[in-house]
Amino acid sequence: MENVKTEWVPVLNHGGIRIVSYMQPAEPDPNWTGDFEVVRNARTSYAGESKTGKSLTADAKLINYLVENWHTSPLESMVFTFEVKAPIFVFRQWHRHRTWAYSELSGRYQELPEEYYIPEVSQITHQSVDNKQQRTDELHPEADLIQDLIMNSCMESFKVYHQLLALKPPCPRELARTVLPLATYSHMFGTVNLLNLLKYCKLRIHGHAQYEIRVYAEQMLKMVETVCPQVILAAQRHWL
Repeated sequence: MENVKTEWVPVLNHGGIRIVSYMQPAEPDPNWTGDFEVVRNARTSYAGESKTGKSLTADAKLINYLVENWHTSPLESMVFTFEVKAPIFVFRQWHRHRTWAYSELSGRYQELPEEYYIPEVSQITHQSVDNKQQRTDELHPEADLIQDLIMNSCMESFKVYHQLLALKPPCPRELARTVLPLATYSHMFGTVNLLNLLKYCKLRIHGHAQYEIRVYAEQMLKMVETVCPQVILAAQRHWL
């Protein structure tokens, strides 16, 4: 396919995301899109898979029907793998989606780079009084101070981390990492089918989702749209 967004897209201050791979036919087809995987699997139930790709209008109509009526199993036929770099606290929310397969950088094997997330002042708002897990849109009057305190805490944590690793003999990496903050950046590969990716995006693009994970979900949806344009269009119409 042409124009598939597989390049690395920066997200937050040190993070980013890209598509590593996605399911394609074993026999190359220059006209293939990920939408074909979905409609072919949907038509298998009545031995009509050979019609796939013959009429893009009919394919799009079928996809819209599937999504609108929650006939979701054909969406499981399309699979993606993403490379992601994000703060640990973002990954801890991400990993709640247990339908993904994950492989994450280990601080036991490798010294972690001194990279941590510092929120922009514009993102430092009030704690919501009626939602325990959410912040408001109102800028905090001490936003600059909060930003400085977060930065200083992260810097001090990494200072201790490097001191532990510099001991002779060094402190074990698996213990030294325990002093690092949740703002520390980590790195992972995540694999998911299209249905569960859309379920992820439905939750994480919602206005109640935390900003720092929402920006990753928004980028993923843009990337997947270049592979499965009709599925994403239907999902935006009925689900997202």
